[in-house]
Amino acid sequence: MGMVSASTLRKWQYLLGIVLIVVVGIHLAFRWPSYEGSITYSAAISHIQAWDFAYAAVLYILLYAALTHGLIGLRTLLLELWHWRYARVTVDAALIVIGVVVAIVGTIALTGTILALIH
Repeated sequence: MGMVSASTLRKWQYLLGIVLIVVVGIHLAFRWPSYEGSITYSAAISHIQAWDFAYAAVLYILLYAALTHGLIGLRTLLLELWHWRYARVTVDAALIVIGVVVAIVGTIALTGTILALIH
């Protein structure tokens, strides 16, 4: 038996898929009406300054939801490929370590970028 049942992970996968659709939609709404104009330095600063918490929250939610959604999907694929005795424990442990490392690096990078843009 694994750490979390497959049906629970599938529910999380579906929920995170819905969250990603909504958050990507919100993220793209910040780019409206011109993508080229929205990625300039001055536009990025104005988005962050005008929407401090909301814009940063969208970016953090996007980071964590995409990371978790991707890792759950990768776990599913790996466990369909590998059927040896300790595959589930090994895959779970490896993906938890990878997920924590990527989350830490992503959080530091995103926070550093946001702080650099507003100061």
